[in-house]
Amino acid sequence: MNSLPLLDTFQIHITLPDIFTRRFAALIPQQRERVNQLLEERVILNYALDMERTQLWITMQAKNQEAVMNILATFPIIKDVKVEIFELAFFDASPMGLPELNMN
Repeated sequence: MNSLPLLDTFQIHITLPDIFTRRFAALIPQQRERVNQLLEERVILNYALDMERTQLWITMQAKNQEAVMNILATFPIIKDVKVEIFELAFFDASPMGLPELNMN
């Protein structure tokens, strides 16, 4: 019987640069593409940016902190940001799915 690998959940806090250079701004579409790929793969569970565009929060599933670092290393913006990683004791979320159908 094959069992799924046991994954831990991590909260990642990313502080963006104070000033977005042209070079950094040019990386944003590639960053979104990578994040969208990881969201589709359910590696990233959520991804949030504050209104001031200075802070990112990511909830991610991975085998361990080293695996998180390896995933973050694939982010186009990684060399320009400050990263903090926190392993979570638990992560609860509202169930996501299709809305209920009302057959009226």
